Amino acid sequence: MHRPRPAGSAGRRRRGQDGPVETAILWHTGPLIDDVEIAQVHDLAAAAERADGVAPLSEQPLLNLREASDDVVHLLTWRAGQLAGYAQVDKRGDAPSAEIVVGPEHRRHGLGFHLLGSAADRAAEPRPGDPDLDGVPHHGAETDGEPARAQRPPLRVWAHGDLPAARGLAARAGYDVVRELLVLERPLAGPQERPVVPEGLRLRAFVPGDDDDAWVAANAAAFAHHPEQGRLTVDDLHARMREDWFDAAGLLLLERDPAPGDGSPELVGFVWTKIPAGQPDGAREGEIYVVGVVPTAQGEGLGRLLTAVGLAHLADRGATTAVLYVDGDNVPAVRTYERAGFTRRAVHVQYARPTAR
Repeated sequence: MHRPRPAGSAGRRRRGQDGPVETAILWHTGPLIDDVEIAQVHDLAAAAERADGVAPLSEQPLLNLREASDDVVHLLTWRAGQLAGYAQVDKRGDAPSAEIVVGPEHRRHGLGFHLLGSAADRAAEPRPGDPDLDGVPHHGAETDGEPARAQRPPLRVWAHGDLPAARGLAARAGYDVVRELLVLERPLAGPQERPVVPEGLRLRAFVPGDDDDAWVAANAAAFAHHPEQGRLTVDDLHARMREDWFDAAGLLLLERDPAPGDGSPELVGFVWTKIPAGQPDGAREGEIYVVGVVPTAQGEGLGRLLTAVGLAHLADRGATTAVLYVDGDNVPAVRTYERAGFTRRAVHVQYARPTAR
């Protein structure tokens, strides 16, 4: 197995190969090489979705296809000139995460197992800013005075739809379920009146360019303990704003009026809705993309208010079904959504070896 040299400065593409030439997994840091390679990954994911009924790659990995980050590693393998499998490792956050897709016609040959192994190897490598790469040694009694190498947290792997093949692969590799993400849905019955906003609060649409920094700060506060949502940056926001589904009118901000002489209103919450493009009329699905309330305003029922506002907005825009995603262990949020008429559609699970718990 080829082992890469240590990462260099940011922006230098690192690359390598795992396995023999005929079954090689080629990997490199982001972005993907060109639009052709990006299209191949999209086509592979689309084929898997047609076969399985669920998309194998979530939004962030698809956005990462074009991102020039040393923390994102792409793993690709071909058979007979065709992209047969793809995996992506994202080292940002508290622990590295991965998503994997294998083409339907290339399954049952161990390709997923080998992609998972290669992804785990890449995840175990230090990040460019880790101490053992930046020349700052760490000494301690536990190492008898020798420099201590940074220990990367174990890899966590998403499996969308909790399919039997993914469960079998996880069992073979010694991975257990460590997280569940529920997909909830409810019907929408035509245009609805927006809920009344309590006195002292006001609702308005997001203004691109003016509200970017304030939204990122509020999102970080609202999701300080969330492994993905809480670490979104202004660049991450802008990447989503470039997507064809983005509509500033669908990102609604809830502000608290300032006390006399206190200056600007305080952003205390928001609901972001999403209606994917290209859907047929009469069967449009909309998403409550994210609902956030800053810690100082939690406990006031604003999450329920913002959810109702988002549902009314989706219905007004012609959506006939609403969906949302919520962590299975977030019992208060799950109960709130169930009271709002949501039921379970599917579940996505995250796997890790037991030491990752």
